Formats: sequence, structure tokens, C-alpha cells
Amino acid sequence: MMTGMKANFVATIVLVVAAQAWTGPGRAGDEVPAAEAPANDMAHSPDNLIPRDDWKRRIDDARKRAEQARRDWRINAPLRLVVPDPPEKIATQRVLGDDTLQSGDIVSTDKGFFLFRGRSGADGQTPDLVPIAPR
Repeated sequence: MMTGMKANFVATIVLVVAAQAWTGPGRAGDEVPAAEAPANDMAHSPDNLIPRDDWKRRIDDARKRAEQARRDWRINAPLRLVVPDPPEKIATQRVLGDDTLQSGDIVSTDKGFFLFRGRSGADGQTPDLVPIAPR
């Protein structure tokens, strides 16, 4: 009984492999429709219709444009350089934007020590700071 099951299994595998390997038309004499025909992109490319000298000229022009783009990139590098704010400025901005400050708090900024007296201005968000004279 086991031998018959093995034979059926092997026969099934052979049929599956044969079905997947079959790539020809369904019957002898059938033609492959144009939609199923392999596309040859090079046959319709305008680049294969130009003379070799023109093709070489296009390649040289493209190389020159690439080299010019690299030069421009190097020349404009300083303009792309992002300089981070110094830590003192970042700390000052953080302190001035701190909404937990209370009147009488002393804050340290990049300009020195200040006494926080509250918030003022039309929006009520501008900190009112008084400089503290060093002793």
C-alpha cells in the first residue's frame, strides 16, 4: 500500500514540473498573439537610430554636465553648511520660553543674570527681565 502512495506522489510531482516547464503554444500551429510576444524595447528606441559619432558626442556632453554639476556642488558647499546655534543661545531661548517661571526667579542667559518679574507685551508672552548687577 505504501508503494502505491509513493508512486502516486512521484507521478503528481512529475506532472506539476512538466506543466510548469511547458511554455510553448497550446497546439501545433498556434501563433502567439502580439500582446504576449516578448517586447523588444531596443527595436523602437530612437537611440539605436543615431550614428555612433553622435552617440559618443551625447555621452561626452553628459559627462561634461556631470562634471559641471560636481564643480557647482563644491563651490556652493559653504552655503549648504548648517552652523548650529551655540549652547548658550539655546539655553537662553529655553529659559525665555519657560512657562514655569514665577515672579522673583533668577535666570541665567547668554547676556548675564536677570530677575524675572513676569510676562508682559500684547500677547502676554514676552518675559519681563531686570538685569542683576554683579557684586
